[in-house]
Amino acid sequence: MGLFKIDFQLVVITAIVSLVATVAIVFMINIMQPGLIVLKGGTALFIYIGVFTANLIIEAARQRSERNRKM
Repeated sequence: MGLFKIDFQLVVITAIVSLVATVAIVFMINIMQPGLIVLKGGTALFIYIGVFTANLIIEAARQRSERNRKM
């Protein structure tokens, strides 16, 4: 068991879910506050990075709690 064990499937699924969430967030912002987003690409990238990171942190916490429960 290495220190940095990366599950490629988890990262791909997280990336896809984050992309869908990002599109939904940008869409909802445009509906609720039209004109609020000046640069859609930059704002979408910023939201995507935040959502992707949050998903990875949540998954890491879930795996850690499972691991501690087994011990």
